[in-house]
Amino acid sequence: MDIPEQLNATQEEEIDPFLEQTPELVRRRRSQGRIIFDRFVRNKAAVFGAVFLIFMFLLCFLGPYLTGHTDPNALHYDSTIQGPTLQYPFGTDNVGRDQFARALTGGRVSLLVGLSSMLVSIIFGIGIGALAGYYGGIVDNILMRLTDVALAVPTYLLLFVVSASFVNGSTIGVVLLIAAFGWTVSSRIVRGEFLALKEREYVLAARTIGAKNLRLMFRHILPNAAGAIIVNATLLIGSNIILESILSYFGFGLRPPDASWGNMISDGQSFFDAAPWLVFIPGLLIFLTVLSANLVGDGFRDALDPYMTER
Repeated sequence: MDIPEQLNATQEEEIDPFLEQTPELVRRRRSQGRIIFDRFVRNKAAVFGAVFLIFMFLLCFLGPYLTGHTDPNALHYDSTIQGPTLQYPFGTDNVGRDQFARALTGGRVSLLVGLSSMLVSIIFGIGIGALAGYYGGIVDNILMRLTDVALAVPTYLLLFVVSASFVNGSTIGVVLLIAAFGWTVSSRIVRGEFLALKEREYVLAARTIGAKNLRLMFRHILPNAAGAIIVNATLLIGSNIILESILSYFGFGLRPPDASWGNMISDGQSFFDAAPWLVFIPGLLIFLTVLSANLVGDGFRDALDPYMTER
């Protein structure tokens, strides 16, 4: 065998093992979305949070129709201050209202307020942060000083004053009120991401071929900042639920007879010695829902981290 034939045979022997492994490598190759999903699923606490939130959504929105507890304001004078039973799983209050029905109604309010105010806050925060981070200079100074002013205001005190003056206790009013003070952290996060990403090579390449500012901001930079925004959004849901509960507890949010977890705790506080479940049940629901939202946020933070190593 001459030298060229020997070289060809040697090369074929070296390549054969790689060819045998190629189907296995192709099979194991995963998309970016699958990698993120696998990382999230490995976080057992985050999975628990996601499962509990899904369960709460189904229970609050479908539970009343499946269980028959549809009227949170029905009065049962023959069953006042009654502990949990099969008929009333969460007991009744001092006027005989079904606490299970009120808890489901309050859960709908809390989840809707948490999600809706989060969406409004994120949209507004993205707009402010994107403009400040992309254009910089005087635009950045003006927008960030406005953000600093909003952060310096005592949030709860101002919320109480504004709610008492302008909000009529409706769900939409509470959502807009919470969103009006919840955009500041989002704007700072988005600004930081835009400052870090706007000088990347792919942005400069897009600008070179004629991409306009809006296209650069929302087509090229914003998708790459989505990880930080998603994490902030999930954590914002929990904080908004707590804020709505505080407003309702002090009478500045949803007002009776509308039910929310906050005013359920406020109503039951006077009967704590005789009926502690009137306080513990809505308080526990707030705790578990907010904890689950925070666990999901932590799970997304780890799953979306590009420097996260495989474990």
